[in-house]
Amino acid sequence: MIKDANKRKGGSTIKRQYPRVKHQVVIRKTRLGDYLLSGDSVLGIDDATTQVVKLCDGCHTVQEIAQWAASEEGEPVEDVYGELVQFLDMLSEEGVITYRDAPDPITPIYEYDRPLSVIWEITYACNQKCKYCIARAGKPDPNELSFEEIDRVLDELVELKVGLINITGGEPLLKRDTALYIARNASQNGIELELLTNGMLITAEVAREFYEAGVGYAQVSLDCVHPEVHDNQRGVKGAWEKAVNAIRNLREAGVHVMAAAVMNSETIKYFEETGEFLGDIADSVKMGSVVPMGRGEDNTCLLTPEMYYNLLELRGTIEENQLTDFIFCKERCSIGTTPVIAPNGDVYPCMLTKYEELKLGNVRETSIRSIYKNSELLHELFDCNVDKVEPCNTCWNRYYCGGGCRGCAFAYHGTIYKNDSYQCAARKKFARELLKRGHPATKSALKEVLKLAKD
Repeated sequence: MIKDANKRKGGSTIKRQYPRVKHQVVIRKTRLGDYLLSGDSVLGIDDATTQVVKLCDGCHTVQEIAQWAASEEGEPVEDVYGELVQFLDMLSEEGVITYRDAPDPITPIYEYDRPLSVIWEITYACNQKCKYCIARAGKPDPNELSFEEIDRVLDELVELKVGLINITGGEPLLKRDTALYIARNASQNGIELELLTNGMLITAEVAREFYEAGVGYAQVSLDCVHPEVHDNQRGVKGAWEKAVNAIRNLREAGVHVMAAAVMNSETIKYFEETGEFLGDIADSVKMGSVVPMGRGEDNTCLLTPEMYYNLLELRGTIEENQLTDFIFCKERCSIGTTPVIAPNGDVYPCMLTKYEELKLGNVRETSIRSIYKNSELLHELFDCNVDKVEPCNTCWNRYYCGGGCRGCAFAYHGTIYKNDSYQCAARKKFARELLKRGHPATKSALKEVLKLAKD
């Protein structure tokens, strides 16, 4: 096993390679133990494996990490080497680390002193009028950042070693030159890029242009398998065909494409067929819910509690009518780790907290580093957890639910210290159903989490 694990493609020896986290990872400490959060990966870890992750800093070879582990455990290097390589390979398969042939320093563990990633809304101009748009996009903000100001922000994001920039809008392709400028400059400095688009303007040539600019990921909105339903949601005839073509063009150019559908009161009934269709045409699929913000404040668009439960059930159903979910002790959300930069430079904690009362600052007036160091509001958000939220702090389901979304809570109550009324009833019902017909592993994990609320 050790011999087999000792080689990589091209004949390079793993002992001499430098494991490095792709982006800083979050270590979430909970009452049920510690978890590593990186992108979509959630991994249970202990003190020993946390130390290994800390050594995946691009400065230590596998051999050096093995020597450290052997010293800690008081065992010969050869006795710990195989298990170490297995753990590192698991992290690699989960997309947490890569192997480098030369040192490439990074601070592996996120310390809440900078953004992990950034959502950059470069314009509110849009060529669609979606019924549920959070940004109420349509017309551009008359006070958009200049190229000189964009340069200053980019320089700081590079200095802060931000891992990913999501370029969005509005429709970012309406400011194609700006989007490409950000992509080229960020990618040349090691920042990954994701383009969020409705696909209306993504020709084969444009797709190649963005791929060559360094955009490795794209999210294309496609709300329904049926063209007329999607077009109705988007307010533009022919939008469905444009989105499907955009997905094909981007994939052919080499971009990894996620097809994203927003489920609302009109599209939830098509969930299964839409999900199957998107899975056939894209690399990955996201089936999310409309939220009560922006144009989504319209009650006719929102999911009812029963509809929201149906969404959870549809997403969690596996073979033999069993339900599943990834269960861990959720005490807080990731608010503040991926801030939003609005077209005029305003900075918000996340995409769902774009309220004047929750604004963290403006990049024209203060640096992002200063916001993360000095903002009392941001530090308060980082410190917020489900035990400080009412009535969640006495709820039997609080450590499974986590209190829901702080943005939704603010939308309903004008404070982050109240429950997420939009999801609450549905998530309680789903938890009860998991206890009845969840996969055995899911049931067991959920019982452990629910027990914490009784202690």
